[in-house]
Amino acid sequence: MSVNVAAQSVAEWRQDIGILTGKIEQYHPLPWAKISRGAFVGRAEEIKASLPNWNRERIILELMKLVASLRDGHTGILLNNQNSFNLWFPVRFEKFHDGLFITAADTKNSGLLGAKVLHIGNLDAGSAYSQIGKIFASDSDHGLARSATNYLSNAVILKTLGIIDSQRLLPLEVLLSDGTKREISAESAAWRMGFNLSYFKTTVPTNNGTKTIFDDKLDSLPLYLSKVIPSRVPYWFEYVPDDKLIYFQYNNVTNWNKEPFSDFTKRLFKTYDEHVSEIDKFVIDVRFNSGGNGYLLPPFVREFVLRRDSLPRGKLYIITGRDTFSAASNFIGRMLKNTTAITVGDIAAGPLNWCSDTVRFDLPNSHLMVNVSTMFWQEGHATDSRGYYPPDYYMPTTFKDYLSFSGPVLEAIKNNEAVSLKDVLFNEGVEKFRAELQRRERRCGPKEVWFPYTSFDLALYALLTLAPAGKMDEASEISRLNTVLYPEDMRAWYFLAEINEQRGELKEALESYEKLFSIEPHIPEARSSYHNLMLLITFNDQGRGGLVDLYKELKKKHPDEINEGTLNTFGYQLLRGKKIQEAIEVFKLNVDLHPDYANGYDSLAEAYLNAGENELAVKNYKKSLELDPGNNNAKEMLKRLQQK
Repeated sequence: MSVNVAAQSVAEWRQDIGILTGKIEQYHPLPWAKISRGAFVGRAEEIKASLPNWNRERIILELMKLVASLRDGHTGILLNNQNSFNLWFPVRFEKFHDGLFITAADTKNSGLLGAKVLHIGNLDAGSAYSQIGKIFASDSDHGLARSATNYLSNAVILKTLGIIDSQRLLPLEVLLSDGTKREISAESAAWRMGFNLSYFKTTVPTNNGTKTIFDDKLDSLPLYLSKVIPSRVPYWFEYVPDDKLIYFQYNNVTNWNKEPFSDFTKRLFKTYDEHVSEIDKFVIDVRFNSGGNGYLLPPFVREFVLRRDSLPRGKLYIITGRDTFSAASNFIGRMLKNTTAITVGDIAAGPLNWCSDTVRFDLPNSHLMVNVSTMFWQEGHATDSRGYYPPDYYMPTTFKDYLSFSGPVLEAIKNNEAVSLKDVLFNEGVEKFRAELQRRERRCGPKEVWFPYTSFDLALYALLTLAPAGKMDEASEISRLNTVLYPEDMRAWYFLAEINEQRGELKEALESYEKLFSIEPHIPEARSSYHNLMLLITFNDQGRGGLVDLYKELKKKHPDEINEGTLNTFGYQLLRGKKIQEAIEVFKLNVDLHPDYANGYDSLAEAYLNAGENELAVKNYKKSLELDPGNNNAKEMLKRLQQK
């Protein structure tokens, strides 16, 4: 339903704003995850106060900005039924890693095809893109490219945001494909609001004839564009014997009326099973998949799990892109948890933890259509709040590659170049890892932009994969990198301290703990480890005398933390490290300082037992039992020793 609304009163707008805020709080599972309620409500009140000074279009865009501040790509205000926005410029803008480009236009402006946009109206192209990005729903800035095409050509939006001075003309400065700069102005015309431009790669907001960068290439498109241009097929695959691969392009998580997804799944895996010995790579391309029905995914993912033995690491790949979103990210998360898939391509707009399953309602006075998420999905680690998904092997989408109609991502997979950094570190060591990290930075820019792993992910990989495999140099390398990438994450410093301690780098471990405490001083387990480490370093350097002095000093400073149990724990740390005589010395010191500490004698007895000094063990078990007649461990150990 299109809406032509008469002027609304301020009171009616305020009522709509109140309903909008109420609906978000009522339905959204995590409305204040990225912005505080106070900040959101405060901005809503500012909008209410400014209502008398703004026209309808300005009010709508300010409300769109307000909802977009939630940073939920599924929750936003739609303009589909707002006739006052049905004025467009006949050019299609698309954002790539190397800039903003014109990929389609009406025939009058076809000379602009392939041009790089330098300025739009009053702003440089990057600033104009950023201004547009503030009004629509996205989970992060990486999600802007997915929807910017829907708004950059709209004359009303550009004028209302102050990017252009007149709704009639769009002044552009462009860099043409021949390297020359040109200033032009495109004229606006009415076009029925659709806001689905980004999905259909050849759509231009005009009723006139159009030209695209693909028009003379339709017979020679690369594999990944062959079923996207001019129209999109929901899912299809091709077995390519010459390349020893099966290529499956998954463009929409849906049940296609021409072939239900369950039937397609059977046909896909029948082909794979028949040629499994001849297939080196199974490639799943979701770079153009913006979602759909995620409930279709579990049985499909199960088919890959059933074939885990025939799909080892290095055989199964998922290609991601700027349009990868919602149920497509759901698919990626499930595959990463259940298979050995390596992800390759551009950063996905959709995160692995997200809100979706929207409810749509109309505001009663303005008739604005609003989508609000009602469910939270978690397919990534609980600590992953980035709002996007960076693949294992990052290959940004450039217009140069797009225009050349090449398929560099698929070529990287076929040539075994698409390797995860984790695999490089585990299989090739620290030096190769450093070299590869530097190579990727030279090619892709600062690692902070594209680095694929969260802090907790790095910590787990160091502690649960590298360290148990005896790869302590590698564990140290990735733990140090963790603190460089995430210097304010307490876990990064905590785990680096533990790795340093395991490597025997005690002073470095002490420094890591101190950095941890500068971020978060109130972690009892960490403080206990820190104090034990101080005791160990002092004991190693200064012997018993230094240990006594430090213990007394710490006990005076931290009477609630340092006691006989501290020395006992330290003694066991030595005992577990097979430093039996040192442990005996510490336990003896403990009972000397705390002669009524029953457990201290029990621990000393255990250390003597480990040293083969049974008589001294018996003596100290008896002393422990004398102080604590209920010590069942001492009773049992004495019984065993006396039977020998």
